[in-house]
Amino acid sequence: MATNLTVEKRNTEKRSFLTELRNKGHVPANLYGYGTKSVALSVDEPEFIKAYREVGRNGVLKLKVDGKDYSVMVQEMQVHPLKNAVTHIDFIAIDLNKETEAEVPVVLTGDSVGVKEGGVLQRVHATVNVKALPSDFPEQLEASVEDLNIGDSLYVKDLPTGSKYEILHEEDEVIASVVPPKLQDEETDPETEEADEAGDAPESSESVADDGQEGQEDEKKDE
Repeated sequence: MATNLTVEKRNTEKRSFLTELRNKGHVPANLYGYGTKSVALSVDEPEFIKAYREVGRNGVLKLKVDGKDYSVMVQEMQVHPLKNAVTHIDFIAIDLNKETEAEVPVVLTGDSVGVKEGGVLQRVHATVNVKALPSDFPEQLEASVEDLNIGDSLYVKDLPTGSKYEILHEEDEVIASVVPPKLQDEETDPETEEADEAGDAPESSESVADDGQEGQEDEKKDE
């Protein structure tokens, strides 16, 4: 069941209105998609956060705009990096009977054997693209990395599958890998070694010849 969220249309004529909006604890937002034109909205931030936590990242919200209901998902949410406050929201109106695409988080569980031996776990994908009906999106996809040794990888084919959703990636695409630790003492660059050897080498015959010629000229001057 979708969670209700009442919003208001907002004024887009004055840029200063956005500052006033945020000072009052509201967030500027936009609604677009199925069955609607783009609409500028104002959302109460505490109410939005409460509703968002109830339905989850890919959950369905029932947005009430001027007495009309829209089934929506959060397409994008911008958060201030320092204040941890929501600064803008994009809502996309959806058809509940039509499949759509969304990003689903990948959660890695367990302690890798390779990491215990000194390896480093590197993540390639924190999320994967999934296709499903709006009500059938998994909240997250969990996969264990316990059996990964150094040099092993976790692939898309290792993620849990379901009959109600489709992962839109190739099966052999890497999700995470356990790589060897970096060497503490890196080997000297061969080019650097060559440069050092060149610095210790005797002068070239050309330079020696030039020095000899200059010496002869100095002797003639002394005479």
